Parts: sequence; structure tokens; C-alpha cells
Amino acid sequence: MKKLLLTVLFTALMAQAAFAAYPEKNLQGYIMWGAGGAMDNVARAITPMAGKELGKTVIMQNKTGATGAIATTFVNNLPADGYTLLFGAENPNLYKVTGLAKIDYADFDPVLLMMANVGVVVVPKDSPYKTFKDLIEAAKSGKTVKMGSTGPGGLPFVATTMIEKVHGVKFPQIQFDGEGPAVTAIMGKHIDAVAVGLLSCANFINAGNVRALAVISPERVPAVKQVPAITEFYAKEYKPYLPWGAFFGVFVKKGTPKEEAYDTLQKAYLKAYNDPKFDEFAKTMGGVKLGLTGDAARKYINQNQSVSAWLLYDAGGAKESPEKFGIPRPAHK
Repeated sequence: MKKLLLTVLFTALMAQAAFAAYPEKNLQGYIMWGAGGAMDNVARAITPMAGKELGKTVIMQNKTGATGAIATTFVNNLPADGYTLLFGAENPNLYKVTGLAKIDYADFDPVLLMMANVGVVVVPKDSPYKTFKDLIEAAKSGKTVKMGSTGPGGLPFVATTMIEKVHGVKFPQIQFDGEGPAVTAIMGKHIDAVAVGLLSCANFINAGNVRALAVISPERVPAVKQVPAITEFYAKEYKPYLPWGAFFGVFVKKGTPKEEAYDTLQKAYLKAYNDPKFDEFAKTMGGVKLGLTGDAARKYINQNQSVSAWLLYDAGGAKESPEKFGIPRPAHK
């Protein structure tokens, strides 16, 4: 018995020593979207700086497919030891209601939410719609306003559905393969308007190639500070849905040892987040820095899921009701 107790004690001490040395080896990072996209750019901008703080390299790999579900499932199937990171956007919030996967961000702990990709409603530069209110009034009057989309679950679809629900209007949605082609269609006047992520068109807005009517945000965004917030037109109507938009974060599987690994990762990524180089990157990209960790990050994720899942379900784009998974409907205040 004495020998057994000594063995158990020795094993515990060895495990404690191993965690105290975290990280002992390089880490693996899996990006759920492809090379060159917004998620990829954000992850690769911040991670080398975090790796420098960790004293190890985070080996980055793009693992695409199934709207990010391939990477999410892959990381979830690996040990929760802090050596495997998931770089993800908002997409897992809809996996359960769309039937893509049985997991979502409830199965992960957010190390840091770095940046938001705020939605913005844009029209051709010489559009008759000078303001967001002009667009809504036209739709209410029965005028056909063709809106761009990237299909159910995408930011343009969910944002348009939000606008439709708030104002009791309906837009014909013309589907494109991505936000880039939708913005190109705006410049070619093939559609009347589109709600896209600011990261895909901030440069076009500032260059005067398109006209931005409103950012889907409770306040203006520094990258396009000349563009009104949607709440400047309809504050009460949009309050239950905001903040909302795409976001980019780094996550670990739930169960990752907190003091031994999670806290170390969080400290490293926060230091990288506050580096002036990342500030400049965010400004250039047109993204909104978040810097959310812990309960604040979880609250932000849950708010996004509540809004997106119910809007998608009400629009007929979800296979399952959010209620089945305990996702609350946005509270109207």
C-alpha cells in the first residue's frame, strides 16, 4: 500500500511539473476558413506575436469544409490539453439548428475574441437611396429592391432577414458565391443593395466606389466613421438585435486545464492583441477590435447565436428550432 501511494504521489507530481512547464512543445492551430480570407488573415496576424510570448510556435493550418464544421469537429475530437487551438468565426453558432454538427461553441472555451466584422448596407454609388431610411421607405411602398445574399446562414442573408423582420418588408434575395462577388454586383448595378461584412468593402466605401447607408451596429465604426449607425435611424427597433455580426476568435476545447494552460494562452493572446502592430492591422482591415475574454466573450457569443439562430429559423432556413437546444429568442426591450 505504501508503495502504491508513493507511486500515485510521484505520478501526480510529475503531471503537475509537466503542466507548470506549459507549453513544452509547439502548438497546433486550425483555421476553419481558407487561406486569404478574413479569418485566416486575423489569425495569422495575431498568432506569431502570441507565439513569441509563449516561447513556442503555433503551427497554423487551414482545415476548411462544411462552413467550418470540419475544423471544429476535428479539434473537439482531440485532447483538451491546450496544445490544439481552433481559430473560428461565428459559424458554429448555427451548426445545431442547420444540422451541420451536434457541437457548437458551448463545447469550447474562448481564449480571446479578437475582432468583429460589422455588417454594412451598401448600394451603388449613384443609387437613388441616399440614406438607410430611403431604402426602407422604398421597400415599404412596394417598390422591388433586389438585395444580394450568399445563402442561408451567411452574414448577408441573416442581416437582410433582420432588416425584413424589423420593418415588416420583404426583399428578393439574389444569391452570389461570396461577399466579394456581391459587392462587385453592386458596383455593376446588377442589384440594388446588399448587407455585407465591413471587411469585404471598407476600401470600396472609402474610395467612393459604393455608397454605404448604415453599419449594423449600435455606434459608428472608426474605419468608416462617415457612415451612420443603423440605430441613428431606428434605435428602438434594432436594440434587441445588437451587437451582432461576424466575429473572429481563438478557442480551446472545454476542459482545458485553466491555470496550467488556458490562462497562459489568454495572457499571450491579450498581449498580442494590445500590440500596436495588431492595432494597425485592424485599422487597415476595417475590423472592429473586441478584446473579449471569459464571461464577456461568452455573453457576446450567446447574443450572436440567439439573434442569428432565431432569425434563420423564422425565415425558414433552419432544420431545427433553436428552442430545442435551449437557445433563447432575443428579448425585445
